[in-house]
Amino acid sequence: MTYCIVYPKHKPRRFYEEAAQEYEKWLSRFCKIQRIVSFGKLCTRDILIKITPDGIRLSSEEVANRLQEIQLSGSYNRVVFTIEQNINLQAGESWALTSVSLPIDLQCVLLLEQIYRAHKIIHNEPYHK
Repeated sequence: MTYCIVYPKHKPRRFYEEAAQEYEKWLSRFCKIQRIVSFGKLCTRDILIKITPDGIRLSSEEVANRLQEIQLSGSYNRVVFTIEQNINLQAGESWALTSVSLPIDLQCVLLLEQIYRAHKIIHNEPYHK
């Protein structure tokens, strides 16, 4: 499965970028991650999930179950997460990482952490070492 994270174009703070790269490295054994700053259009085999404080709040187990459902359905090749709020595409789902507004870079790191945690749950591996 490929996860694509769309967020606004800007230079992220170094510590957020380093954290994101670390999660990408850990996730590389489970999936492919793409972080992009511009987004054209969805393919027919993409599902769009908007990350917003107004979205539904899911537990780690619920995120794992939902990502596994998407993967096992065979209907999608890519899950596209949008952190930028100005994308004019109809999202299939809307998720909340937290109920408070956070900097975009931190939201990206939290999303990567949730994806990593979900894959650890899916593979019955302990999350905390």
